[in-house]
Amino acid sequence: MGPTKDEWNNSDLQQFREVLPKVRELEGDFHIHEVQCEERWKTCFYRLEELDRSMRRIESRMTMMGGTVILFLAGLVVTLTTMGVPS
Repeated sequence: MGPTKDEWNNSDLQQFREVLPKVRELEGDFHIHEVQCEERWKTCFYRLEELDRSMRRIESRMTMMGGTVILFLAGLVVTLTTMGVPS
């Protein structure tokens, strides 16, 4: 005959007792993992903010350079038109 209801319960209880320390260990490892990931994300967000500031600085410099080139070319056109082109 097969095992009785009480034997299955005892077997299940024994398996639970064997697995419980491993579950606790995994919970601890998971907590450590969460803390480490949180710190990594903080570092990533800090670096992204630094990159964003750097990109804004580069963008503003490029805008100023573009304006300077436009003004230079406009001045050149005005100078050439007022001087007259010899024929």
